[in-house]
Amino acid sequence: MPSKQKTLLFFAGFVSSLGSFAIICTCLGTQEWVFSKVQFSSTPTSTGNYSGIASVELGLFKGGYQKDITEGVGLGTPWTSADVFDVLNSTTIKVSHIIVIFFLVAALISCFLGLATTCLNSVSNPYLTFLGPLGVYVWSSINGILVLLAMIVYAINIEVNKLPRELVKAMDMGSDEFSSSQNTYGYSYWLLLLSIFLSMCTIGVIYYYQHIRYSQQKQQERPMESASKDVILF
Repeated sequence: MPSKQKTLLFFAGFVSSLGSFAIICTCLGTQEWVFSKVQFSSTPTSTGNYSGIASVELGLFKGGYQKDITEGVGLGTPWTSADVFDVLNSTTIKVSHIIVIFFLVAALISCFLGLATTCLNSVSNPYLTFLGPLGVYVWSSINGILVLLAMIVYAINIEVNKLPRELVKAMDMGSDEFSSSQNTYGYSYWLLLLSIFLSMCTIGVIYYYQHIRYSQQKQQERPMESASKDVILF
């Protein structure tokens, strides 16, 4: 049976891993990832000149928009939503979006494995090395790295590949020209930072346990070393 100290510290790691797991599930299940304002205007061949802003809400699986006229005479559009993969035409954007989802699912799996490892160590002393603290380090590190990569790729898809603008262009039934956009990231995106932080907390707690254990072993060895020296001198 593990010591009380080990049980408490690994249970703390279990709680932080559980929090990271729950956050990733929340981010996958919610759609408040990005809110964008995309500028649009009428084409030269259109009857009348007008311009406006298309308000876009974008998640991992669903997206929607609404057009409002700000200058000139024209009609806006009601709120329209659709599945992201059904309307996107750009292969590059689709592939990048799939990579983001793949990273998050892989992070969820690694987080679960780290969760199981911390739970196992809080109730037992595994004989296999990879089921001990080493396993916690590996799975928690993989989880944090994958989540960070998902955030980076998603931001690139938004800022470089202009995902909100391409989504509106694909969904819009008119012939308007869409230009610049202003993007604001929602809580579904920023919560991933908390997931990374909790993974680091798990690693920190287990490292603290190993440090304490090492210090205790050193203290137990010192009296024996002193005793052997006394015997030699005597």
